[in-house]
Amino acid sequence: MDESGFSHDTPRTHGYSPKGHRCFGLKNWGAKGRTNVIGALLGTTLFAIGLFDCNINRDVFYVWITKILAPRTS
Repeated sequence: MDESGFSHDTPRTHGYSPKGHRCFGLKNWGAKGRTNVIGALLGTTLFAIGLFDCNINRDVFYVWITKILAPRTS
């Protein structure tokens, strides 16, 4: 099993503008948000995938084991 997270938005560090002009952005690329994923791998098969819009702590991990992983391994 493994846990990983993905940002909803990634800040941009570079942009384009005419030479001699300042580069301005139109979007808030610094917006926050993250989805965390927990999944299990059996051989080459990925299963029991859970998506969470919160930080993974022991309570969330326990819910993943009891509600997602255990029913799929019975």
